[in-house]
Amino acid sequence: MPVQLPLLPIISIDSGETRNLDISKRPVIYIDPQKAQDLDQDLALQKLYYRPEGYYRTAEKMQMVCKKARYKFSLTEIKNWLNKQALHQIHKPQPKFIQYASFNNIQFLNEVHQSDTTPMPPDKVGNQIYKYRGVIKDVATRYRCSFALTDKTATQMARAIQKIYDDPNNSLSYSNTFIVDRGTEYMCEYRDLLLTYGIKIQYANSKRGVAIAECDHQEFEKHAYFRQDAEDFHLPLTDRSRAWIRGLRINDNIYNNTSTRLIDMSPNEAVKKALKGKKIIARHSVEHRRPVGYNEPLLPSYTEVRHLLEPSELEGGRRRATDCNWSPEVFTIDSYLIKENQPILYKLYKGPRRSFVREELQIVPPDTVLPPKYILKN
Repeated sequence: MPVQLPLLPIISIDSGETRNLDISKRPVIYIDPQKAQDLDQDLALQKLYYRPEGYYRTAEKMQMVCKKARYKFSLTEIKNWLNKQALHQIHKPQPKFIQYASFNNIQFLNEVHQSDTTPMPPDKVGNQIYKYRGVIKDVATRYRCSFALTDKTATQMARAIQKIYDDPNNSLSYSNTFIVDRGTEYMCEYRDLLLTYGIKIQYANSKRGVAIAECDHQEFEKHAYFRQDAEDFHLPLTDRSRAWIRGLRINDNIYNNTSTRLIDMSPNEAVKKALKGKKIIARHSVEHRRPVGYNEPLLPSYTEVRHLLEPSELEGGRRRATDCNWSPEVFTIDSYLIKENQPILYKLYKGPRRSFVREELQIVPPDTVLPPKYILKN
């Protein structure tokens, strides 16, 4: 736990004994001039930073205030002081680039599947009103299979998945691993179905864990909503087209026959290649800008860090401009996972369930200082 900077030690001397001592034998207190100067600097910066009109976000603004107060602190000294302030640490800007892990280590058909659902405009077909679109994506080949749902119950989800996997004309079959989010539609009957077939269920701890299925919704919606806008020209202004079911299979066929950027072939071509026993090699979605894997410098266990917050993670609801970017609580690194051509993933002791890459962790200096208590009185 960060603590306040210690003050200079006070040595108590009995004045009566001191008078009886010879001047040459009296104790002398030696004060390190550099430590005294550092203490004066710390007190001056603390007084400027934590005053009601203070709380400056950058060292440059802090330096301007120091000059007005006739202090000649260098920009480096101010930066070093700010980096020790817990308040400044949690409001540091987010990194401009984060080297996330990718799925390109998965290279075989039906090795890993991802699934996700998204709400859609209510579309009535016969006596059924469909409100959700679900999708299964094969991670290696990017092959897609969409389906419609009237609700997000686990029972209906299990029936849809079983119908797809039992279809002999479908390239997808029961995979080794199934990655989903923690929605209720992936619990109960759905979980029981997959476990019956010996499928390992991996619940993603963030949206990046199901990024391939998540991005697929955007591709489908671009086509579906574009078609709805075309139909709106022939409808009264009070009506809007809600049709998307009839384009579900059509859009799947278009997608599965269109070349994708990361594997340089269409999903159908990738399936044919995979059925011959060949690996599907995908490129990284973002090229590596730093060493990864076994070449990446490792943060040792028990290193104290703050982690980058997800939007609205701290207080819930939508993210606000005043929210801090880094966790107020300090954690220690508990474990890490190293894979070839992938950034190292760190797990925090008693921290969030998800893993973190290096850019999402901020090392906390051992001499970190909490805000002074006198601010509670101002």
